[in-house]
Amino acid sequence: MGVPVLWLCGPSGVGKSTVGWAIFDQLSRTGVRSAFLDLDQVGLCYPAPADDPDNHRIKMANLGRVWPTYRSAGVRCLVLSGGVVTAGDAGAYTAAVPDAALTICRLRAGAAELRARFFRRGWRHDLVDESVAEAEVLDRTGFADLCVDTDGLAVPEVARLVRERAGGWPQR
Repeated sequence: MGVPVLWLCGPSGVGKSTVGWAIFDQLSRTGVRSAFLDLDQVGLCYPAPADDPDNHRIKMANLGRVWPTYRSAGVRCLVLSGGVVTAGDAGAYTAAVPDAALTICRLRAGAAELRARFFRRGWRHDLVDESVAEAEVLDRTGFADLCVDTDGLAVPEVARLVRERAGGWPQR
């Protein structure tokens, strides 16, 4: 069986990075040798090419380069956060982590909650409508292995629900 990889996805503002960090922190505090990678951060290279506006190629390449280093350090599991909207997009990343046992968890928030989170951040308000539209598309497609609604929940509660619904992740 492969190395457990938990990928948190969803629209901007849903809490992917925050929840991913919380899960990583929980694991590392209990002695589980784990790693966290925010794909959006390792894909910051703009302007993006017209044929890859979300910089998936750069994100995949960077994941592929960092993964062997994590493995040689004895990492037992990997928490990823980053936007992806189809199983095909997510599947393309598996070549970068060939020994992965991938679980994709979509974090969900309603339109009102997404808008509120954007405004609390205090930046890039111009992207809020795009995020709400992406959330609506994800709601229609049912994409991911599991979905956790984050509305009205604190980060530790969302992290607990994600791990619980993923079968006690990273248990093998």
